[in-house]
Amino acid sequence: MSAQTAPRITKNDYSLELFQGPLIAPNRVTGLAGAMTAGAQAVEGVYNNAAAPAVREPFSLSWVDFDPSIGFSLPGAYGRSDFDNRGENGNAETVQRTNRFLTYNAGLEVQVGPFGVTVMGDFLNYTVGSEIGNPVSLTLGRIHAVAAYSFYDNQVVVGAGARIAFVNVQEQSAKGALVRMLGAAPQLGVIVKPNDVRWRLGATARAPVEASPLSVGKATDDPATGVEHAGPYILPKTITQPWELEAGIAYQLGPRPLNPTWINPHDEDRALEAAMKERRAERAAVRKAQLESMPEPANDEERTAQGLRRFTLGREEVAAQLREEQELADERERAQEVRKARYSNWPREHLLMLASVVLTGPSDEAVALEGFIDQRREIVGRSVSASPRFAVESEPIPNLVRGRAGVYFEPSRFVDGTHRQHFTFGGDLRLFSWDIFGIIPDTTWRLSGFFDIAPRYQNFGFAIGPWH
Repeated sequence: MSAQTAPRITKNDYSLELFQGPLIAPNRVTGLAGAMTAGAQAVEGVYNNAAAPAVREPFSLSWVDFDPSIGFSLPGAYGRSDFDNRGENGNAETVQRTNRFLTYNAGLEVQVGPFGVTVMGDFLNYTVGSEIGNPVSLTLGRIHAVAAYSFYDNQVVVGAGARIAFVNVQEQSAKGALVRMLGAAPQLGVIVKPNDVRWRLGATARAPVEASPLSVGKATDDPATGVEHAGPYILPKTITQPWELEAGIAYQLGPRPLNPTWINPHDEDRALEAAMKERRAERAAVRKAQLESMPEPANDEERTAQGLRRFTLGREEVAAQLREEQELADERERAQEVRKARYSNWPREHLLMLASVVLTGPSDEAVALEGFIDQRREIVGRSVSASPRFAVESEPIPNLVRGRAGVYFEPSRFVDGTHRQHFTFGGDLRLFSWDIFGIIPDTTWRLSGFFDIAPRYQNFGFAIGPWH
């Protein structure tokens, strides 16, 4: 059934499906065609695996680490974008009426030992001309709030949290939303990365997000039919984001290790502290023996001398402990430098290969956004759809330029639609070190960019983040 022949929506007995076939994600994720299920790491990894926040990479040198990210992109920037992958048989007028795309994202990851937490979100804005009313502005938001924990020396990482979906549909020439929705659902993830091997495995599951439209001021009930409207639009009964299952593998060639053993700073600290406690215990035993060997004072003069001796021994112990505290601090700093040198001296040459597949569940009596805007009952998402993804990443100019490329197949949720092949390209350029006026530890920054090209669709974007 084509968009033109689909019947008009006459009742509230349908759902609005939120499905983003094209990758709307941070730079590295999109540059790698979204194939990072097994290679998920750092703040951006939460898009592909809920376990990513607790993955300790070699650049995690401290017990507490931070990883920020911020970026933007312009999907369908030149207009005439078939964002929903309606296909060649779709409504060409709708494609031409869809433009002014902008997406932006920001997030922060905090790691404390084996524990990690990430909050990251992105928001997509674009406009679509409507057959039955004024042009409509859409805002689609996704927020990931996830916590994770690593086991067995950071070789198995498990994470859980929520994915939050937000949608706001509004006529451009009017105030207030036509329809607004906010919903959340759980997600789980796992990454298996045995030490000193060349491969990783990953999987994640996301439950469906379903919510009723929030009350909006324009909503009215037709007394004759009981149908709820917002202006000329008949509202859906629910808004849904289907369930997702994602699984993948990563394999790395070259001299650079993929899964080196993470050196836990607290393990080194405990060893240093244990050695210090042992020295103090030995001194305490010697001091006790010295004190016990003192004869009973026979007069005030001997009593005074022994008191002076006890005071001297105590003062010497205090001085020794102060020296040890300083030595411990110096040893910790040296250990930090050793860990840093260990990471810095690894060869940079590598070829990381990634593959994954994303399965998206069906929706019940749902239409796409363009179906809602044109009030056409063209049902989408009747069955499970699959999106295979493949990518490679390397560093052609060591410690300066990193490049990546990938391909993914975007399913169509329409009955007569077909998969669309995307080619992605991206890279990082190392910039300079800056502590942002002392706010964070001295960090080397990178400029990232990507392209995503497919029939009837294009996307590009930029981001700033730490260089690793």
